[in-house]
Amino acid sequence: MIWKATSICAALSLSACAAPGPVKPITPAPVCSIQAQCTAEWAEARTFVLNNAGFKIQTYSRDFFQTYNATGDSASLAASVNKQPLAGGAYKIVASFWCDNIFGCIPNQRTTLDQFNRAVAAAGAHDTSLPSGR
Repeated sequence: MIWKATSICAALSLSACAAPGPVKPITPAPVCSIQAQCTAEWAEARTFVLNNAGFKIQTYSRDFFQTYNATGDSASLAASVNKQPLAGGAYKIVASFWCDNIFGCIPNQRTTLDQFNRAVAAAGAHDTSLPSGR
């Protein structure tokens, strides 16, 4: 009887590990449509990567930048960010985060991408077309 109870408890414990809860969706990539908004979002994207990636920026241009690649089983994040043109002169700022560790990244790349999208969108959310003081 004890053997059956122990077996059932062990099976339930293992099945709980195998069935993770629902995954929270990632905030969509930010989109900008006017120059001031795009400038603010691009600046925030760069600042976010400098503050959150584990590697220095290797390549930087007006519509793309990337850190050095993660190597040697590093759990630190590497990143790339691209300003993709959309119809009507708008842009989507798309980021990617990764590491070189089979056990996962620190911080988690999915969480970091969500934080990146929120931070960059917030930077562009201010109406920069109005003069200051209004």
